[in-house]
This record gives sequence, structure tokens and C-alpha cells, in this order.
Amino acid sequence: MCPVEQVASCQLSFIPIQSQDYLADIERVLGLIKTYELEYCIGEMSTIIKGSKVKIMELISCIYDLMSPECSFILDIRLSNTCGCSTIL
Repeated sequence: MCPVEQVASCQLSFIPIQSQDYLADIERVLGLIKTYELEYCIGEMSTIIKGSKVKIMELISCIYDLMSPECSFILDIRLSNTCGCSTIL
């Protein structure tokens, strides 16, 4: 079983709504995800992120702050303290 306070998994989808270049905005978010010390798997519709709960929350906040001046968006987030956690311990 995973330590609830330390490990989390997250399914994240960044969806630009009003954007001058939505593909560039998505690439910018993916680039940011890659800079964090988290396990990630980029899919066609969403990205799965696993690791420290604190780092995941920090990443979510950073995405919001970075992209708010750039475009309107939806950040769809599912966060779990059990799904997939056993694979990273």
C-alpha cells in the first residue's frame, strides 16, 4: 500500500479555449511537465503523472500561473492517492 501523504497519481488534461496558437500552448505545458522530477506518460487526450503529492500540486499551480496570461483554458485534473501508486515504490 502507498503512503497516502507522500505518493499520488494524477491524470491531467490542458485544454486551451481562447488561444492564438493552441498547439504551442499545449507544447508549453508539456515542456513544463517534463522539467519536474515526476514520472509521466503523455497520451493523446491526457497526461498521467505519478510522484510526490507536493510536487504534483506545485506543478498544477505552476501550469495555472504560467498559462493564465497566455490563454483561456480548462485544466481537467483527477488526483488519486491509490491509483498506480504501487508502480513507483
